[in-house]
Amino acid sequence: MTSSTSLLARDGGSFIYVLPGGENANSTSLMVNLIMRVVLSLIANFICVVPLKHLYHGSEFAAVVFIANLMVVNLQVIINALIWRNDNTDNWWPGYGMCDLNPYLHNISVSLYVTCLLAIIRNLAHQVGLLRANPLTVKEKRRRNLVQALIMFPLPIIQLAWIWPLTSQRYVVATLVGCAWSAWPSWPYIFLFCAAPVFIAIITAGYAILVFIRFREVARTTQSALSSNRVVSLRAQRTRRRLYLMVISILVPFVPIVITLAVLNVRAASPLLPFDYDEIHKHVLPVPWNTIIYFPSGKQEFAFLNNCYISILSSIPVFVFFGMTKNAMNDYRRTCLWFGLGHLFPILYEEYDPDRDAYGSSHLSSNVTNSTTRYVPFLPVLTWPLS
Repeated sequence: MTSSTSLLARDGGSFIYVLPGGENANSTSLMVNLIMRVVLSLIANFICVVPLKHLYHGSEFAAVVFIANLMVVNLQVIINALIWRNDNTDNWWPGYGMCDLNPYLHNISVSLYVTCLLAIIRNLAHQVGLLRANPLTVKEKRRRNLVQALIMFPLPIIQLAWIWPLTSQRYVVATLVGCAWSAWPSWPYIFLFCAAPVFIAIITAGYAILVFIRFREVARTTQSALSSNRVVSLRAQRTRRRLYLMVISILVPFVPIVITLAVLNVRAASPLLPFDYDEIHKHVLPVPWNTIIYFPSGKQEFAFLNNCYISILSSIPVFVFFGMTKNAMNDYRRTCLWFGLGHLFPILYEEYDPDRDAYGSSHLSSNVTNSTTRYVPFLPVLTWPLS
């Protein structure tokens, strides 16, 4: 392994500086972490495909952008982990081109994660408050998508404009993490990249609470109608359960994680320095701006090394909220049959229908079931397939 020194890069125009801390170049823990993040990322992307397909056909703009963004991030996790899979910095690819673009792609993905959630939860709160059974018109969908775009994209665009001025080093290459951004610790970084996501997360939590309050009010007013039909009552219970889990997932893991990451970033950036473009991009010490920093695992903190699991674990609520509907579950079932798993699990040959028992107990045909939907205006209001 190269010692902690500056080396002339192969293109003759930039330097590589290797930090100490990579003595265990092929440690077992790094190999286990590599396998875990690659396998789990592949599984996460697999279970997101079906929800993405159904939400796309349902014209759910914010949810589609959110899931597509998750899948792109997970793909980046796989690529970076496989390229820089150990601490053997002598054999590392410097990441020319790919790592130059990474700060822009990475920061856009991080900000889209929080802004898309805000757009999703705000839209859901608005829909739950509407007592209407008919779907949105084309004009209403176009207006909804425009509002969601105005919520999702301004922060990423503003951050995009500040990435180059705030880049204190060309880029960093870290074990398993791969390409990473080195930001200048000044007030624009704290305000745009640390405080703004926290502010958006708190607003999202407020809308999540509003969703649950409004849904309880609607459920209370329709309780008598629901109790007379077992099929519709079961669908309402599933909807209530998923909305409750959605609210909990926003209040418990999402907001605390965003706040925790912001605090860690602020602590890492302290003490703050004045914003000076010339000083940021023309400094010579400790190393020139054009230097590429190699960051072995021994120098990485736990949160920096393992924050990729946030996007991986985010696929779980995506599957729970959007992937456990009747149509989605049958898509998963058909996929498993395509892979030949029907021989191991014969139940896969049976179509999934969560209302099958209710149909039998109430002796309702599908026509009778459809005719009762006029009594539950809140079910079609939730345009995501929550039932």
